[in-house]
Amino acid sequence: MKRFVLVPFLTAGLAAGAHLDFGVGAGVKGGWPFTDLLRAAGVTPGLSRSDNYIVGPVVELRLPFGFAFEADGLYRGSQYHLAKADNLPTAINSSSWEVPYLGKFRFPIPLIKPFVVAGGAYRTFNDLPPGVTATHNGVVAGAGIELRIRKFRLSGEARYLRWGEPPAHDFARLVQDQGEVLFGVIF
Repeated sequence: MKRFVLVPFLTAGLAAGAHLDFGVGAGVKGGWPFTDLLRAAGVTPGLSRSDNYIVGPVVELRLPFGFAFEADGLYRGSQYHLAKADNLPTAINSSSWEVPYLGKFRFPIPLIKPFVVAGGAYRTFNDLPPGVTATHNGVVAGAGIELRIRKFRLSGEARYLRWGEPPAHDFARLVQDQGEVLFGVIF
């Protein structure tokens, strides 16, 4: 009878010990935004996009009880074309580096672990034309799932980013609300 009573306690202790997942991981994430980066600041010019992708390295510090700290260096390439633009550039080829720094919590569910992330982000742009002013700081929130296969962690997530207010006088404004879908592998 004593053995039968000890089994649930030992099983619960082993499950709690499995959630003490210390370590450092590194990998790569990539994906696509599901919102535009730019918006035309008038009715007349139309804006179309092509070649819009996100890719970059990720580093994660895993802490006990499902908590982690994550930092990414995400490169975003984008190309926009203005239609019916009078005396304005007709193509905007710009790239940016986004550096999200996030707190992460993984729920203690076996095999597929849902998680939530929240934190801040910094971004810098290359080759923005005159008349488009960059906003650099923002907040991030997101959720996803992670599958652990041996030493690999495969993940998929959706993120919402809210950037600062761009000036109203720009002919093309950076969008404040940004959404993206990312897939990653961490070792």
